[in-house]
Amino acid sequence: AVVSTQSTGSSLRREVYPYGIDIMTVCPGPVRSAISLHSFTERADREYNQDIKDKGRKMEADRFAKLLSVGLAARLPETWISIQPYLLFTYMAQYLPGVFNSALVSWANQGRVEKFKRNECLY
Repeated sequence: AVVSTQSTGSSLRREVYPYGIDIMTVCPGPVRSAISLHSFTERADREYNQDIKDKGRKMEADRFAKLLSVGLAARLPETWISIQPYLLFTYMAQYLPGVFNSALVSWANQGRVEKFKRNECLY
């Protein structure tokens, strides 16, 4: 997903550069928000309207918005916003894929499906 996002951003950036339009690619990590309060259910006319008890380590939405604003003001072509160690793991997966795939993926995926089914923290 990160590679396709970066590729799309790079292509679009080159395409609209002559028109003075800046494109910023944002690669966010886990963010805590109240989105579940306004999420739709199987019926489009009804909202979920329940706050999901967030058990994971995630960046607060206001902190994410502040960092995103800084990136926009600095006119960065790309920004990765996340808390550690997620940012480190993402960088490793992107820039050291051989090391990451052989060592960390098998360790990180142990029990994640079962935890997801039990609505436990995945991070």
